[in-house]
Amino acid sequence: MTLVLFLSMAFAAPFNSGAGKVELPWNDFNTLYSKYVLDQQPKVVSPRDWTLDRAVFTGSVVGQGEDAYAVVKLNLRGVVHKKEGWTTVPLLGASTALRSATLGGKDAALFVQSGYYTLITDKPGNFEANLEFVVKLFTGDGETGFTLPLPSAGATVVGLSVQSADELEFSVPGAQGLNATSVGNERRVEAYVPAMSSLTVSWARKVKDQTEAEAKREARVYAETRTLVGVSEGVLTCKADIDYTVLHNKIDKFHVDLPPEVTVLDVRGNGIRNWTQSKTGGIDVELNYGAEGLYRLGIDYERALVSGADIPLVRLSGVTRETDYVGVDARSAVELVAKGATGAVPIDVRELPAAITGATDFPVLLAYRARGGDVKIPLEVKQHPDMDMLVTLVDTTSAETLVTEDGRRMTRVRYGVRNNRKQFLKVSIPDGAEVWSASVAGRGVKVARGEKGGVLVPLVRSDASGGALSAFLVELVYVEGGGELAKGRGEMKVELPRVDAPTSVLQWTVYLPSTATILPRTSEGTVRRVDWFSAAPVLPAEAVVSQNARQAVNAEVQNQGETGALGQGVEPVEVQLPLTGNAYFFEKTLVLDEQLWVGFDYRHKVKVR
Repeated sequence: MTLVLFLSMAFAAPFNSGAGKVELPWNDFNTLYSKYVLDQQPKVVSPRDWTLDRAVFTGSVVGQGEDAYAVVKLNLRGVVHKKEGWTTVPLLGASTALRSATLGGKDAALFVQSGYYTLITDKPGNFEANLEFVVKLFTGDGETGFTLPLPSAGATVVGLSVQSADELEFSVPGAQGLNATSVGNERRVEAYVPAMSSLTVSWARKVKDQTEAEAKREARVYAETRTLVGVSEGVLTCKADIDYTVLHNKIDKFHVDLPPEVTVLDVRGNGIRNWTQSKTGGIDVELNYGAEGLYRLGIDYERALVSGADIPLVRLSGVTRETDYVGVDARSAVELVAKGATGAVPIDVRELPAAITGATDFPVLLAYRARGGDVKIPLEVKQHPDMDMLVTLVDTTSAETLVTEDGRRMTRVRYGVRNNRKQFLKVSIPDGAEVWSASVAGRGVKVARGEKGGVLVPLVRSDASGGALSAFLVELVYVEGGGELAKGRGEMKVELPRVDAPTSVLQWTVYLPSTATILPRTSEGTVRRVDWFSAAPVLPAEAVVSQNARQAVNAEVQNQGETGALGQGVEPVEVQLPLTGNAYFFEKTLVLDEQLWVGFDYRHKVKVR
């Protein structure tokens, strides 16, 4: 459109001819075309501001031991493709100590950005940078080397020289080609590395090939065996850890003998290729490499418990010297009686290695030490019957009894229960009482009538997180009839239900009408009257004391609800006691399965209307 406009203007110029044509000199037309047509074409932009074509590292090691370091020269060749403006090119990781940097023979302008020494330039085209830096060496397990970040170059070549009187083996992980040469005491390596994020060069003293005489040299093996024997009902569980010390040569096979009646559960060790057990109880272990120095082999096995029989112990083959330690612990209600041992001496448990005593949560009762050979340790085991243990406990019982003018009694009893496996809490309510509501962990439940009277309140299992059972709340509300209060002086007996679980603390409040009072020194019964409770009632929350316990209880309640144990379709009905009148307090510590009652004389003043 611009060209047409200019041409139109040209038509209006004095160049017009009679034929309606405009004639322009070629130079003028070419100028107009280049300026208004060619300049409007889009410019081609490079996909990258820069590229590195080649990186060549050449270095040498200076110093020895912990003070040694590598001085490395880096030659980088690249191209800046950005035609205008400034370009930043990362050249070398900033973890190195830079000594000098030149660009085209002149000092280069470098700064640190994103962990790299970075070149900043506004000149497009080819460039060549030369950097010299120092990098600290690492040493460990006889190996020395260094690691540094690599620039993003298309080709990377690494050359390094190390002064050493010993032959060296070089390692450059990821290298596609590696060439090591020696000139006098100078060891050189050259490697070709693909594009990677970092470069590691390491070297170690080359291990000489064994001569034929050295290969035939027999290995010398020493061993220490630590065996932990756990005694439980009907079975002996054994864990044997064998520390081999292999000298003078390498070995890749071990043989261990066991009594034929044991069952091997597991064989543990590094580099085990295969292990087999013969019918006679021998175990052959094959490694996928030659072990030298310390090698640890572990064997877990078990055997049926036979009182008076010998403890099943491992026996080692091909060992020059051997030391054995044996520890025995009891994991159930059994009594261990040690008899005379052959080839082993009893020692104090404190003399056992910590690897034995620290491998069990049970007390180690017997300890022995032996020097290998034929060791026999007979063990007499006496089993005793288990005693019934407490599985349900009521931490706190809090009760309120409201006595009305006409003598009726409404009682609410709340129990803080910790239950392990009891299905029901048996509550023996007074004769003639009627249950109005019951709840477990905040959920209404249906109670059942017991075979011998009373009611059965279904329980849930407490959560055992943290090693202790969490308590949950059990609540029962019932009503019982009674005679009208006497005018003037009268006698009264009030009872609480019995439960089939011990209670640590019982706190009971009896409310009489405001017109009635208990006469002093007339109280009697199994629960002691007090002026006030020794401590505030401690009851769990509406559900349970922790979120984990709440989830466990809810799951158990849901499970029992689906099976009908809690009564399907039951909705909780909360019954509120109108706790008014004169309050009297009664308390008892450690309540067992016993009658709970109080009796007293009262004075009742009838209001005249």
